[in-house]
Amino acid sequence: MRTFYPVLLAAALAACSAANQAAEAPKPDPAAYAAAFHHLGDAEPIEFPGHITRVMVGQGDTPSQVSLLELTVPARSVGAPPHTHADEDEYFIVLEGNVVFLNEDEQVAAPPGTIAALPRGHMHAFWNPTDEPASLLLAIAPGQFETFFDEVVMKIRTENADSPERIGAIIGETAAARNVIVEPARFPQEALDLLPQ
Repeated sequence: MRTFYPVLLAAALAACSAANQAAEAPKPDPAAYAAAFHHLGDAEPIEFPGHITRVMVGQGDTPSQVSLLELTVPARSVGAPPHTHADEDEYFIVLEGNVVFLNEDEQVAAPPGTIAALPRGHMHAFWNPTDEPASLLLAIAPGQFETFFDEVVMKIRTENADSPERIGAIIGETAAARNVIVEPARFPQEALDLLPQ
């Protein structure tokens, strides 16, 4: 069930993380920002391979530069391959459905209400092994990584890429340019079985 408290918690955690990073940066002018109110599901969907992404709050919307994204992971699909960010921390809150996170080499079942705080330098992945879709809220700090999803989709469309191998290569190449290492070899068999053949 979607409740308000996970959204507040994700925003607070991510803002604290971003604020710590920005402590030495020049202070932004608060007058340059306006308050905004959003409803989950209202933002334009980005048809990213593995999940639908909606950018609910962009990195430029607040001085903390935190992004909040809503992810919908279809039934029996992989949301993200094993990967490691060098420059961002990610905070996931499972709103609906059930997913499994790969936490280094450990698989962690994540029912609704689960909060996963994944610091930079930490390998992770997630997938939905169930017959129902799952909905997650993702906070990224700092939030510049939010444009990754659009960039991948645009490259896939530009190339008209339609094979899983080429789409995977586009994701890996785009991630590497953003200092993110994708390691498909670290997929456990349970997740590999969900990938398109």
